[in-house]
Amino acid sequence: MTIRKASRRETQKILDYSLQVLKEATMGHVKPSKEKASEMVAPILGGGGFYLVHVENNVVQGWIGVGSTLDYHTDEIVGVLPEIYVLPQYRKRGIAEKLCNEALKHLQEEGFKRVQLNVFEGNPSKYLCQKLGFQEIVILMEKKLDNDN
Repeated sequence: MTIRKASRRETQKILDYSLQVLKEATMGHVKPSKEKASEMVAPILGGGGFYLVHVENNVVQGWIGVGSTLDYHTDEIVGVLPEIYVLPQYRKRGIAEKLCNEALKHLQEEGFKRVQLNVFEGNPSKYLCQKLGFQEIVILMEKKLDNDN
């Protein structure tokens, strides 16, 4: 088992999964499209971000995006984990936790004091995030309006 930065070819393969990742991660709150999936990771990758991959027997089993972003509330640049995904056949093996820990270690070594991520309501990965010490700091609430009246 190895966790390392993804190669250019591996990054392209990961991006090929972006629509599937978007569907699973957003729990139906975002209408999935290739364009929307690209919009969600392009700023991170374009700003020097990258993917870490979990590889076993030369097979990528999962990945995590690692980058930085501006916290609009504090005007501070913070670490960000825009995406974590483990291929379905490799889930329930602790891969996501290993990827998160490696990403957090990297961000700490880069000097970041805080790391942020988004988790949609109903996404089971919320429990992993809480286990790793992430806390809710903002809750986006929504009410659908019936405009037929």
